[in-house]
Amino acid sequence: ADLQSRYAQQREYYGAILPRIATEIREAIPWAIVSRADASIYLVVDVRDIVQPWWDTVAFSLFCAREWKVDIDGVAHTLLVAPMAWFYSSKNGEQNPWQTQMRIACVETPERMALVPMLLKELLGQFEGKIV
Repeated sequence: ADLQSRYAQQREYYGAILPRIATEIREAIPWAIVSRADASIYLVVDVRDIVQPWWDTVAFSLFCAREWKVDIDGVAHTLLVAPMAWFYSSKNGEQNPWQTQMRIACVETPERMALVPMLLKELLGQFEGKIV
């Protein structure tokens, strides 16, 4: 019963955050495809319709982790994403269909998760500007 109670609490907690963040990402980045599984605590964002043909989510994730930040009220922030290409493989010689998809885990407080749409939009722009 205690475990079931904990599951119910988690469903309620994430059930309130994930749909809001998904909607806000869609509003901030209109051509991004945002999806989520009902039993998950993460979102998948696919940027294939808005990025250049050379786009690589692995490079973007490393860029965010190593190099770039967004300043919000004098505090540097970044966004850590997990490339979906790391979760799924493709046949040798084929382009990985998950190359433009990234997973964003909902593991921060609601206040910090509210920064995700703006951070993602800013970091996408910084990355594309640096590479082009």
